[in-house]
Amino acid sequence: MIEAKTGPDAGLRRVVRANVLAVVFEVVVPMALFYGLRAAGVSQWWALMAGVLVAAPYVLWTIARNRKIDVVALVTLSVLVLSVVLGLLSDDPRTLAIREGWTAALGGLFGAWMLVSVFLGRPAQLTLGRTIAEVKRGAEGAAAWAARWDTDPRFRRGLRVNTAVWGAVLLANAVVHVVLVYALPIDLISLVTTVAWFGSLALLITWHVWYLRKENLDA
Repeated sequence: MIEAKTGPDAGLRRVVRANVLAVVFEVVVPMALFYGLRAAGVSQWWALMAGVLVAAPYVLWTIARNRKIDVVALVTLSVLVLSVVLGLLSDDPRTLAIREGWTAALGGLFGAWMLVSVFLGRPAQLTLGRTIAEVKRGAEGAAAWAARWDTDPRFRRGLRVNTAVWGAVLLANAVVHVVLVYALPIDLISLVTTVAWFGSLALLITWHVWYLRKENLDA
């Protein structure tokens, strides 16, 4: 009999798998459906609406499975509801594309919060890092990691720098994202904004991994 793997590594794999599934069902599938329908001659409005509706079952399934609405699910659900309401109120396809700007704006608010946290109290990365550490190391390991804040000046400076970088990039990306939504032709919005977002995210993750190793901040 093969025993189910448990422990920090299994927990981390579950987190990674959940995020990959979210990207696939909330980003990749709607975008592929949009461009597939457009290639088949479907109007911009219906192609955008189909992308909105196809993401809804996955979001509702995650809420039912977890039996709670977490922050990510709440944001996604609010974006989907906003898109449907706007779509019913107007036949202009750009009103549906506004969800891209709405999502980016929420990311910008998160970035702004991270920047503010650097200067007021403890940086956001301390809270986020402790959550990751608990998944990887358990409650005691997470507590030991977070306790470095009180005794290690290099640890404090490193978390502040890393938090500031994340906050600045997320905020800048949100501004660029919203501008693109209103400046680009509708058929290009989904592709360009998605590429721009994942490009900036890839750079952030590369920075994050390199800097955490350099400063010994890994949770």
